[in-house]
Amino acid sequence: MRILAISPTPSHPQDAGNRARIHAVLSALKAAGHAIHLCLLMREDPSPAALAAMRDAWDEVIEVPHDRTREARSLGTLHAIDDWILPEAEAAFAALAARTPRFDLVLVNYVFLSRALDFFDHRTIKVIDAHDIFAGRAAALAALGLENRFFATTAEEEAAGLDRADLVLAIQEEERRHFTLATRAATATLGHLPADPRPPPPPRDGLSIGYLGSGNPLNTRALRRFLAALPPAEVAAAGGRVVVAGGACQGLAPAPGLLPMGPVPDPDLLYAEADLVVNPHEGGTGLKIKTVEALARGRPVIGTAAAFAGLPAEHIAHAAPDAAALARIARRWLASEAFRAEVAEASARLFDRYAHDVAAARARLASPAGLASLLDRPRLLMLTDVPWWRGSLGNQARIAAVVAAAREEFDLDLFFTGDLPGAEREAARQALGRRGRLFTPRPAGEAPQPWGLTPFEKARFDGALLAALEAHLARNPPQAVMVQYLRLSWMRLARGMPKLTVLDTHDVMSLRAQNFRLFGQEHFIQIPVAEELKILDGFAQVMAIQAEEARWLEALLPGRVILAPHALPALLPARGSAPGQPPRIGFIGGDSPMNRDGLRWLLDQVWPAIQPLGATLHVAGGVCAAMPPRRPGVVLHGEVADQQAFLDAIDIAVNPVFYGGGLKIKTVEYLARGLPSVLTAEALFGIQGGAGIAYALAEDRARFVLALARLVQDGAARARMAEAAFAFGRRHFGPRALAPAMGLLAALARGVPRTLPASTVA
Repeated sequence: MRILAISPTPSHPQDAGNRARIHAVLSALKAAGHAIHLCLLMREDPSPAALAAMRDAWDEVIEVPHDRTREARSLGTLHAIDDWILPEAEAAFAALAARTPRFDLVLVNYVFLSRALDFFDHRTIKVIDAHDIFAGRAAALAALGLENRFFATTAEEEAAGLDRADLVLAIQEEERRHFTLATRAATATLGHLPADPRPPPPPRDGLSIGYLGSGNPLNTRALRRFLAALPPAEVAAAGGRVVVAGGACQGLAPAPGLLPMGPVPDPDLLYAEADLVVNPHEGGTGLKIKTVEALARGRPVIGTAAAFAGLPAEHIAHAAPDAAALARIARRWLASEAFRAEVAEASARLFDRYAHDVAAARARLASPAGLASLLDRPRLLMLTDVPWWRGSLGNQARIAAVVAAAREEFDLDLFFTGDLPGAEREAARQALGRRGRLFTPRPAGEAPQPWGLTPFEKARFDGALLAALEAHLARNPPQAVMVQYLRLSWMRLARGMPKLTVLDTHDVMSLRAQNFRLFGQEHFIQIPVAEELKILDGFAQVMAIQAEEARWLEALLPGRVILAPHALPALLPARGSAPGQPPRIGFIGGDSPMNRDGLRWLLDQVWPAIQPLGATLHVAGGVCAAMPPRRPGVVLHGEVADQQAFLDAIDIAVNPVFYGGGLKIKTVEYLARGLPSVLTAEALFGIQGGAGIAYALAEDRARFVLALARLVQDGAARARMAEAAFAFGRRHFGPRALAPAMGLLAALARGVPRTLPASTVA
């Protein structure tokens, strides 16, 4: 392909994160055999040596004059999307678009240069490498007490720029999710790896902590906060030192435990002096390229969650809430050789996973077939009656996670079978994203009951709804249909259904009903096992939410079961109660029979033994309405507006349910927040591998009391389990947990035959 890259930033030298990004992307495309023509707006006035290096690296460099003093802010303190487009640039874009032979692909760096795409017709693939999110940037910096010194715009202006592209590249997954909601363009994640063939600096074995960063306000603020929480004199007393390089050194003077190196021509000069690299970045968006660079150079790295945003982090040292918390991790690194080895191993594992993902994404972008698959996405129609965009119940959270994962691979349509008043309709539209489409039934007569329905399905059949669905399928044929929950399974027999029909089971309902009956409860869905299996057999693929159900179903429906575990965003570890306060034990749940019975058992059988130890029990959610008031040490919060804020303030979680079946979403949330938890076998249904380390499995009252008492009384044991829980949650239920399942479904929708069994899909 002949590729035109348009950039306001030079690719040489790679002495800043955005330069390294541009160089790496273009180098990968060049290495794949494509011709690279770089149109460079001379905004940063590169040196003659830099221009010579760019001419050596690329097939052509087109220099476009640019006067920064003429850059406008036409929206007051903010920019309109084309404020930095000067007449010289427009003339250059028009000339490039008129070239013969034409360019096959135009790659624009930064959305504020998206005007260039308007000059090219549909024969040229139009791509924006976003680098960052610019909507809301100024407000986010102002919240940190910082002034915006770069481009910042509104959500509407950014969306208008993104919509000019066929494909928007995000540098990390969290930003891709933002762009997927914000634009009609297709989106993909292309992470960053430095294009540097040199071997890493030799390993070190000391106590030197390194930081490398430019002098931008976000960097200097974060570094100051880190050094305030971990004074260099304290580092020196522990036998170490802090080495700082780059523009962030401004204002730092040499002192015991502190060595400012100043600007360095090669980052390896810093890495050669550092046994550990820290990134205390707070706020901001984008991938922190200095984090990736340090990992690529073979150095262990610790940082805030913001510093590792978009990376597959699992270790607590890669997810500190802020610079002060990171300083506590660094203090632990100084004191413990075992912890130093643990951080080094976790950093190496993280980089290996990330490098594999980036290499795959680069190959896909560089391949015409791979690029076509990014642009021509299959259409998935989702059928549901659950208002999942509310996110207040477990089933809503599950569907929201599936929708978010499906948006990454499919163009998504939602056919909502219930009522949607105005506010709900708008909420659903926003949750789908601007590329998604929302449909509700239109009157289309009454369809007859199709042949093949089971008694369970006949009892739920709605002829008017089926007629509306069949009319919709005729007007908007999809490549795949996903039905949420067994109760809508009868819709699988609608005329016009594609070959790929999928049922997201949530639970195996017949087994769940049996479980309820064992405890004298009646489940709201009653169906024999044989009948449920007959229904499942009517779908091309069946999604199971956890491994036990996937294995059971795979034995009965071989080659047609997909393990699709629940996925959560990259949540921060819970902060817990304030220092010096008694431990807070927490439970959150809706007003279901299993929650009511489990919590009453806890209050009657367990709490009398725990309350004298000084802990308090905090309960949130609809279950509070069924609990007796004024129990000693028990606080009933009722429904809470922010469930994550509630979890953030507790030290220990419990889930005492003893029937119900299916994956317990609250258990998953406890683990993802790094909460040490005491859980029944039922609360862990479908979750294995962490008992005694990442969580406490309590199979009876005595073990529940013993495990809970230990966590209340032993802060060190609590901390160890919290770290293990966080890693376990990220590993099994992190943001990418559903990606393999959605990737498989997208491949099936494109006609690629399936080769993997259920147990290896996720």
